[in-house]
Amino acid sequence: MYWVGMDTDPRTTPEALAEFNRFYSTTHVHEVLAAHPGFVGVSRYELLDQDPRGGEHRGPRWLAVYEAEDEAAALQYIKDNARPWLHRRKYSPWPPARRKAKTVWRMLWRRPPESHAVSGETLQMVGTNVLPDESAQSLAYLKLYRAFAHPEPGCPDYCVIADAGAAPAAEHGESVWQLVYRRLPPPD
Repeated sequence: MYWVGMDTDPRTTPEALAEFNRFYSTTHVHEVLAAHPGFVGVSRYELLDQDPRGGEHRGPRWLAVYEAEDEAAALQYIKDNARPWLHRRKYSPWPPARRKAKTVWRMLWRRPPESHAVSGETLQMVGTNVLPDESAQSLAYLKLYRAFAHPEPGCPDYCVIADAGAAPAAEHGESVWQLVYRRLPPPD
């Protein structure tokens, strides 16, 4: 899975934010899928509950999660990303709110075969560098494949995911972040 997390400027008007989200969900995600063979699906999320510690732990407001078909697609993305001048397609011009937004996260994750899938509308995500042995059998989690961008203290090695209404996703030592996201509905 390829994740892109970004923050829009807090001064963005509701109208400009609606335009940003409409464009992102109806135009941009489809252009990204077309530009990267092996990217087969996408979901967008909005941060509901940031990490109570704030600062570098708080997480980006918007999260796009692109699903890659297999490891070959991830490797191709890494290769293309290393030489963007050769591979980057021209995307449609962004609305003004994107020009003031900041990309916070860009990461590739893989779901180990023993991990469970979670597909709820509201998800609790815990980024941690320590995954207890019992988590591999009972929780859904992702293992970091490649980090392109993440603020200090750096990208965690694992992301434990649970439905937000379930028991806490993790008390896994010192977490890098503990966040709750809601899936954005498809645009009208």
